[in-house]
Amino acid sequence: MKIATEKRLIEIATRLYQEGTPVYLTMGMDSNLNAQVKNENLEDDNHIVYISFGDCLNPKYLIDAAEIVNNRTLSLINQSASKN
Repeated sequence: MKIATEKRLIEIATRLYQEGTPVYLTMGMDSNLNAQVKNENLEDDNHIVYISFGDCLNPKYLIDAAEIVNNRTLSLINQSASKN
C-alpha cells in the first residue's frame, strides 16, 4: 500500500507540473501566511503554487506525503533548469 501511495503522489506532482502548476506543500505554524505571501510573488520563475495544510503538529504520513510531492516538484524544476 505504501509503495502504491508514494507512486500516486509522484504521479500527481508530475501531472501538476506538466500542466504548469507545480505545487509545494507547506505545514506548521503560520504556514498559511507564508504560502499566501509566496503565492503573491508573480515573478517567481518556477510558478510554484504553495499550499499550506495541516496544523502545527501533523502525523508522520502527512509529513512523508508532503516530502514526496515536494521532492518530485523540485526534481522536475531542476531537470527543466538544467536543460535550459
